Amino acid sequence: MTENVDVWERSLLPLRTSSTGPTAIAAPETYINIESAQTGDVPLNRDEYTIHETGESVDLTFESTTGAGTTGLAGDEAQLLAVRLSEGPESAGFSEGSVRTDLASIFTNDSNANSVELLDDAEGVDSIDDNGVLETSYTPDSGGAYGFILVTVDDGQGLSVSDNNVSTDGNVTVVGVEQTIVQESPSTVETTADDVAAGDNVSLDIETELEDDAVTHAVLLFDEDELQQRTSTVRVTGDIDENFSEDQVTVENSFDGVNGVSSMDDDATFSGGDSTTVGAMPSAGLIGLFGFVLSEASPDSTGDDMMQASATTVSDAADTTVDVETLDSWSNGTYTYVHVAVGEDSNEISSTTGTVTLSDSDDGSDSNDGNDDSDDNDG
Repeated sequence: MTENVDVWERSLLPLRTSSTGPTAIAAPETYINIESAQTGDVPLNRDEYTIHETGESVDLTFESTTGAGTTGLAGDEAQLLAVRLSEGPESAGFSEGSVRTDLASIFTNDSNANSVELLDDAEGVDSIDDNGVLETSYTPDSGGAYGFILVTVDDGQGLSVSDNNVSTDGNVTVVGVEQTIVQESPSTVETTADDVAAGDNVSLDIETELEDDAVTHAVLLFDEDELQQRTSTVRVTGDIDENFSEDQVTVENSFDGVNGVSSMDDDATFSGGDSTTVGAMPSAGLIGLFGFVLSEASPDSTGDDMMQASATTVSDAADTTVDVETLDSWSNGTYTYVHVAVGEDSNEISSTTGTVTLSDSDDGSDSNDGNDDSDDNDG
């Protein structure tokens, strides 16, 4: 970080995307404890995980939340950096390369960001209002993983951007960071059978608009209601400054493990992140949830409190059929699937979500066809 840029130790909390994209699931109950700010365990301030779409507005809201009051910033001049971190979704979450761990390289122009845009007065990012609130929006024209960095201008002109290089005139303070995934187009998914018995595969016929010869398809299957009953606590130690890294992050989950099947194609380019931190935390966003299940799911997992979920990644054509395994020990009920496709040459992203019902392993008559779910999602 440059000497002109400070970081508010509570900046992980008050800035959030506030619009729902075409692919969205309810986030688990997650708390964060920022040691340097002495917050104690406070809500992470995230109600859902969502994937937005190019050409559609991504709304952002900066406001007071538990553990991070913003009224003291009322009247401060603000600027927002919109950073396209990567073409693919791999930079989302607390993983290495995310906006949270890449602040220093962005401000010193040493990052691998694909693009950096500045939103200020001309784009409607002016001063934080009298209630400590700022609302704005950004419309991405390309897919990928995006980071948003909100700063207040302490003195001088603040930030400027030229050819993706960030310059600072005077002093600024980072008061909010957020990130999201943006897709180019939705996918279409239909289940291949009306009746799915617990222990049988859930087969999904997938169609995308991707033109790549090879596409990585990742499918996550889980009980969304069950996930909402679980809690995770993210503990951040040390200072949140230019040296902030994932080594400062640990996670405590309320459940013992994941009872399910993890199937990973060696040729698939999407694994949910290589970070050991991401592998431990379903709280790190949608890609973090994928990575958590891919790394933790096992049919041999045992414990008093288990999460039921499976995940599959395959490298195949743009349109294909993907099988996700279930276990006959899984409970009856409605399960959510999330499909994310990434073109292996273009890095373009396509996704959708829907539901399928599992019944007793000896009677599949109560199952529903996932075809109905496509109507609930624009994908």
